[in-house]
Amino acid sequence: MKLSRRSLIKAGAVASLASTGTARAMAGTSPALVIYDSRLPESRAFAALVSAPRIDVAHEDARFWKSLREAAPKGRIAGLTRWSDLVVVRGYLEEQGRRITAETRQGLLFRWDMG
Repeated sequence: MKLSRRSLIKAGAVASLASTGTARAMAGTSPALVIYDSRLPESRAFAALVSAPRIDVAHEDARFWKSLREAAPKGRIAGLTRWSDLVVVRGYLEEQGRRITAETRQGLLFRWDMG
């Protein structure tokens, strides 16, 4: 296996998430939707932990959050984002009757669930 800077960063991000309990929290039930930021290695690693539909906040500003405004899928929605993105997502999901069920700060990012 060839060791590259990218694989080292990715492995570190996954190890960091696992040590904080995110991997254990995600293992229980698979979310119906994952919201992440592809610009952030920790958030990309978080999204890679599950096979569920995903929304990348890096592209949603250009689409005016159309994916969430129309209708989010039934079930739990999980995310690892910056605070500002959580505020936007929470607003759209609360309009659809969803509420925060878990929220944890992980460095500069926030790991959250809405149901």
